[in-house]
Amino acid sequence: MMRTFFITSASLFIVSCCLISSCMGSSEEPRANWATEAYQKNCVSVVFIQGDKVEERRGSNTDSERTFNGMGSGIIIDERGYIITNYHVVKDIRRIQVKTHDEQDFVATLVAKDADTDLALIKINTRAPLRPITFGRSNDLMPGEVCLAIGNPYGYVYSLTDGRISAINREVGVDGSSLVYRAAIQTNTEINPGNSGGPLINIHGEMIGINVAIRQGATGIAFATPVDQVVEVAARLLGEVVNQQVAHGITVSQNEPSDYNAVKRFFIRVESVESNSPAAFAGIQRGDILSGIGKYTLRNKLDFYRALLDLQPNEDIAFSLFRNRELLDVAVVVTAPRRGAVANRNVSPGASPSVSPQPAVAAPRTASNTANNSALAEADRMVWENLGIQYAAMPPQEFAKSYQEFLTKFDGAVIVRAVREGSPADQAGFTTGDLVVGIGPWGTTSANDIRWIAAKEWSKIRSENEKLQADVIREGTHYLAEIPMQ
Repeated sequence: MMRTFFITSASLFIVSCCLISSCMGSSEEPRANWATEAYQKNCVSVVFIQGDKVEERRGSNTDSERTFNGMGSGIIIDERGYIITNYHVVKDIRRIQVKTHDEQDFVATLVAKDADTDLALIKINTRAPLRPITFGRSNDLMPGEVCLAIGNPYGYVYSLTDGRISAINREVGVDGSSLVYRAAIQTNTEINPGNSGGPLINIHGEMIGINVAIRQGATGIAFATPVDQVVEVAARLLGEVVNQQVAHGITVSQNEPSDYNAVKRFFIRVESVESNSPAAFAGIQRGDILSGIGKYTLRNKLDFYRALLDLQPNEDIAFSLFRNRELLDVAVVVTAPRRGAVANRNVSPGASPSVSPQPAVAAPRTASNTANNSALAEADRMVWENLGIQYAAMPPQEFAKSYQEFLTKFDGAVIVRAVREGSPADQAGFTTGDLVVGIGPWGTTSANDIRWIAAKEWSKIRSENEKLQADVIREGTHYLAEIPMQ
């Protein structure tokens, strides 16, 4: 017997909404909880999508069209206006209208789509950077976990509902369509027309799925595409955009966490390097583990392509990578995409690039392109021991391009790639992706600045100070952190 499911943005029956109940108690009891914090953290990363859809009707004598208003939700995945949503939300919409949380209206363009997984990438042009959603994991979800949904059911924008994970790895077919959601998350969180494309969120405020469908005629049966699948597809769609802009010569895979990755997210492995490509000239090899590109710490495959967006041919960018458990930085100079290039001209497994590595012009002075590697390795070990971070230098021109508002105070930055648990940096609240622009009276514009502070000045600093103030930029905001020295 065929089970019937309706996609949420197209269903027209009425289901009552469920809202999280307020805790009853005295006025002195704290009202904020994990749910309110998760909502506040993520609502700014959700958008409302609507537009006129056209349905063609073909009859025996005449053809006609029916126009109706479609609505749904979307999730910001990049600060430059890239949004992931369900393909059925934007399919056949003449003019994709997007409203952000601050009530700004935009017209979006459909960038790429994957009909098989019902996912689409759209883009809006905004002057101010947007806040991307925080991705969690879905491969370790358990039935019974509490979850939240944020969306725009029936046009009631930014509605919050709650529930639990009912089951995982469901295969859900949509009635009257060849579309099948595979490995779907089943939840009893109330989902209604307009919730499609919005996030399902765990108690840590991380996205674990994208809401897609409800069971017709049922109560408390809804489905979401797992976030691991969403990230994989979004990365491929964004990769299509990058490959139209520049050539880099790398294919990567997204792998399970390892001891390379202190934040226990996916790690990104280089699967192949195209011969005579920018990556080959920079010395990147198959098997290298990429930890960061430019200002981006790579927590998943999507971050790899986000870091390469908007680069121009002949522009260089710093890659941070692990090879044989050593952290290296290299500068890759991207080129214009080659039309009609042979796709499988890759370096054979385990082989080195056929061209000797060549540093880019104004390449960062790092362990990979400085002669005295042994001394630098010892200095970086002291940074890890004393301060408690692994890091990469951000080229000054990249800092100037991305953080113009801070140029009057700071000349450059280093990017935190990992934080040692229990270290002074950990106690000060450092996290991966932070930009360290100053420690004490010193600016930190290069790897050598960090090495000098942690290796040469540390003993003196500890003897004279109980705490050391550091300047940190996180998500575009300047913070002061206090590093304990005793």
